[in-house]
Amino acid sequence: MLHLALVHNLLSAVGAAPHLARPNLPQPAAHYPAGVQLALLPFGTEALQHFMFLERPEGMELEDAEGLAAMGRAEPVLEKGDIVPRLQDFATVGHLYRSIEQGLAHLADKYGEEWLFVGPPKAQATTASFRWPELVPVTDLTSAQQAVDTILEQGEGPRGEWRTAHFGQFVDILDEYQQMTQANPDFDPVRPVLAACVRQPERHVEVPLITDALTARCTDLFNVGYEILLQIFERYFAHTEETDPQLATLADATVALMFQVIKPLGDLITTLPAGPGYDGRTAGPSFELFYESDYLMPHRSAAWALLAERLDEAAHLSEEIASDAGAQVADALSTVGSALTDIAQSLKAHFADWGAQPRPVRDGTPSADGQPADGQPAGGDELESLRARAAGLARVVAGASIGDDGRDLAELFDRAHQLTRAVMTGSTDGTRGRARAVAARLVDSVLRPLAGALAPITAEGSGTVDDGPVTKGPVDEEVWHLAQQATRVCTRVSASSSARSGLLEATAALQDLACDVDPDERDARTEELRRLQTSLTPGIQPAPDGPYLVVNAENLRGWLGDAIPARPTMALCRCGGSAMKPFCDGTHATIGFIGAKDPKRVPDREDTYVGQQVTILDNRGTCQHSGFCSDRLSTVFRTDEEPFVAPSGGRMDEIIRAVRDCPSGALSYAIDGEEVRDQVDWDNRRQPAIEVSKDGPYRITGGIALVGEGGADVARNAGASYEHYALCRCGHSQNKPFCSGMHWYVDFHDPVPDPDDEPTMFEWCGGLPALTRMTRLFYERYVPEDPLLAPLFANMSADHPQRVAAWLGEVFGGPPVYSDEYGGYSRMVHQHIGKELSEERRARWVMLILRAADDAGLPSDPEFRSAFTAYIEWGSRIALENSQAGAEPPEHMPMPHWSWGTAGPPGSRVSAVAAPAEGADQPVVLPAADQTVSFATHIKPLFRQRDRQSMKFAFDLWSYDDVAPRADDILGRLRDGSMPCDGAWEDEKVQVFQRWIESGKSA
Repeated sequence: MLHLALVHNLLSAVGAAPHLARPNLPQPAAHYPAGVQLALLPFGTEALQHFMFLERPEGMELEDAEGLAAMGRAEPVLEKGDIVPRLQDFATVGHLYRSIEQGLAHLADKYGEEWLFVGPPKAQATTASFRWPELVPVTDLTSAQQAVDTILEQGEGPRGEWRTAHFGQFVDILDEYQQMTQANPDFDPVRPVLAACVRQPERHVEVPLITDALTARCTDLFNVGYEILLQIFERYFAHTEETDPQLATLADATVALMFQVIKPLGDLITTLPAGPGYDGRTAGPSFELFYESDYLMPHRSAAWALLAERLDEAAHLSEEIASDAGAQVADALSTVGSALTDIAQSLKAHFADWGAQPRPVRDGTPSADGQPADGQPAGGDELESLRARAAGLARVVAGASIGDDGRDLAELFDRAHQLTRAVMTGSTDGTRGRARAVAARLVDSVLRPLAGALAPITAEGSGTVDDGPVTKGPVDEEVWHLAQQATRVCTRVSASSSARSGLLEATAALQDLACDVDPDERDARTEELRRLQTSLTPGIQPAPDGPYLVVNAENLRGWLGDAIPARPTMALCRCGGSAMKPFCDGTHATIGFIGAKDPKRVPDREDTYVGQQVTILDNRGTCQHSGFCSDRLSTVFRTDEEPFVAPSGGRMDEIIRAVRDCPSGALSYAIDGEEVRDQVDWDNRRQPAIEVSKDGPYRITGGIALVGEGGADVARNAGASYEHYALCRCGHSQNKPFCSGMHWYVDFHDPVPDPDDEPTMFEWCGGLPALTRMTRLFYERYVPEDPLLAPLFANMSADHPQRVAAWLGEVFGGPPVYSDEYGGYSRMVHQHIGKELSEERRARWVMLILRAADDAGLPSDPEFRSAFTAYIEWGSRIALENSQAGAEPPEHMPMPHWSWGTAGPPGSRVSAVAAPAEGADQPVVLPAADQTVSFATHIKPLFRQRDRQSMKFAFDLWSYDDVAPRADDILGRLRDGSMPCDGAWEDEKVQVFQRWIESGKSA
């Protein structure tokens, strides 16, 4: 799919439309370049040899699989000056792409890059939508070359170095397959699949036809799902008015179709009989297309309406087939139908963006107020989808042969399913308004993982869902009872059980729900759950292709150092897609998240750098690229020179500090040739903690065990720390479960704070981690070398820097850490009594703490530094006063709280250096009634410099590319008076902005 996106970025860049159409398979060689024939084959030697032939590196002589050799050759002639194309002879895929590469270079040289790359970059696939770091926007010859190189390096290999490319992977698979068949001639990992179609191809290529009616209908459903997938791809790559959120929905829909529709249907079809005349043979996906993928109208509302309608029709077909099928097929189609409904609903959710309503569905017509005709509450379609998914999971469990080991889990599943049904039917007290959220959590994060946990101990069978009475008690009490039951079951299931990860994921969701549904009981319930699972060993377990399952880790912190309420059992998102980060909401199961390491990851190799005073040990394969070392000690850890480490480039104490602060555990050091691992690991005295870093990984400290399935430690790279490590949170690390820094490249972000909320000084400066970084630099670097201050702090406690940071954090609007842990204002005052500080020492303290703030990277904007310096001056003078002989500070004074003061928060003023060429407000000229409204002439001047500056943290009001995709949201704020922030626009200006949107948002 990455290569498909890159190809379409290349097409879009040169002004071409997407190309997803093709004739149905099989196709004779005459339709393709010479020597190439395409056909669907079951897995085996012939299929692997065919794939190797197609992906072979340039210059490699290789025969195609038997029976697939081309019968004819295309004419390899193209005369100079020809204006229409002719068939060309491309020997390999690499030959084709290198020809494209040379053609682009020729055209760029002939016409110039600015005339060749005319397509809008906004029309291309981006990492924000699809998350591949290699997905580059093509805007010039260099980026086009990069796109072609990526396709070839991952396919044939970089210029023939094929061992880690697709070709090499096929070679490895064939070698392993042949070795296994030689060792055991009866070994056959393949279902007896027959390459058959539902209908004869239009080009009269003879092919077997599926004769079993049920199999044919399931194959038709597969092909419709594949066709819709191509149509949504087409819409994504050739969109017109779509906003960024709408494009993201299209991208998510393609992934959901692949993993929730195409994949399960493909698996199902290979178990179904091909029909009479093919004794013992099963069918396989035929990938037959019935419409061209580009038949949709180019208008957004029409295209989305047809896509949603087609998805609804496919979902209805799935229900029809399931109603006439046995339990095995019905169970599979239940989840497929639910997925199709969910995808359709995700598209329909955007119809209101352009004032449209979804077309009527088969079970009710929406009324004028958006309510279905049958009187069900809004969101009924979503509840129906959830109900179908829950029923499908229940059928799987009901048809299983449950052994003794699975009885507890099966009972837990049954109770959770009863509660889910009750929530969705509204039979429990007070659930109507929150039914969708609670039901979704129960289905996605309780029923699904429990059904998966039961899978290893289930046998083939069929069952029916119990439609008896549902739970009658209040939902908060029922969830609480379920959470306790699940927690008790966890204590009885062995750490080596294959069911453990699914059980822990379900337990985490139940514990979280139980503590949230009744806030008044939250603390008491948390403590009771903690008591129930005291026998469980603390640790983190990455679930296979799922979340991090955290047991008995109490200290969970945000990137500001603030505490996040922790449950005794938690499931933390690691796919990057959860809507309730950092906690898991089950999204990993719908987007096809894979937890395996990338074969192309940085090699596992520990390097040794011997210096004058200290030897540095470094493993680049472990590094998460946080910049803690290179940003703070760039003379030792160099990003722009080789080797990366210069071990004699800094002072020994600074090197040791940087090594110990490495969050990934990639660094260590040795003295006199002996590694001092205990010192690197803080002598294993740090409190176990999990930090959710900003837009980055989970940073683990304090030696929390990281275990895999079976309870054994997860393998680490050479030299890696077991006391501190970083776990991937974006879902794209090449070294999963550990972070490899890919969050930078895939543009991973946490939810953006509400732009209307004014940040505190604590939040603006970076919270407790930033303040602690500053105080450590101050007390560890500046104070010891200063003759005035060194004697004063010679006997300070080991945690003195942390105490001062906690004090400053609370003063600047952060959590009351100092008051809770050290005693508040009176404690701080008494630390200075009798010290008889001098003004000279006070002034030196101020000077050096401000220098430490610079070195620690605290914000340097005038607003923050004004408020920060004001407090430092005020606080240090209060300390000086309280330290004098005879001073009697008043008792029980409140904790001081510092705010932005007269200067105001950042962004509240117009910068003197902002956009010199556009520094003045432009004259506003409203368009005439018959005049086309354009952004440059009419819209941009409506926003003053101060409006632009106040919103610069989110987007640029003077940038067409920023305003156009957000136009509807901006219009809403203009109408309700929340933008600009100092007063509403006149109505005539709002009308001009609305005219601009309705007329197509001309640049």
